[in-house]
Amino acid sequence: MGTPCYVGAADPARPTIVRARYVHSDGNPSSVIPQLRGIWATTTGRDTNALIDAVLAHDWDHLGPDLAPDPRPVPGQHHVVGVGMTLDDTDPEPLTVFPLSRAVDLVASWIYVINPVDDTVTVHSGDGEPVGVHHLG
Repeated sequence: MGTPCYVGAADPARPTIVRARYVHSDGNPSSVIPQLRGIWATTTGRDTNALIDAVLAHDWDHLGPDLAPDPRPVPGQHHVVGVGMTLDDTDPEPLTVFPLSRAVDLVASWIYVINPVDDTVTVHSGDGEPVGVHHLG
């Protein structure tokens, strides 16, 4: 069983609101932070806004900048080179939008909020409380 999480960014017009995507597996900080750093460094050329756009494009089964395409993918999933494997792209889901004060309603173990101003990722526990800030570079 995976460790579900959400990865996204604060809404520029409403900074207390997070726009995020669901990530089904490998949601622990020891996995997600290196994956986001890898996507940022290699796929998006250290452009944090491009990282946010890439992550917000889909709900994800898992993230990874160096994943090889599965020769037998699960129906509905597809490999996005340099980003990861989508969860299910047959019926795209809208972004999950929520205030961190209501994060507990998501039933996720972790929430990652990417900040393009200082190229950081703030890790929040499932109840929305911040537990650490990590630089992408």
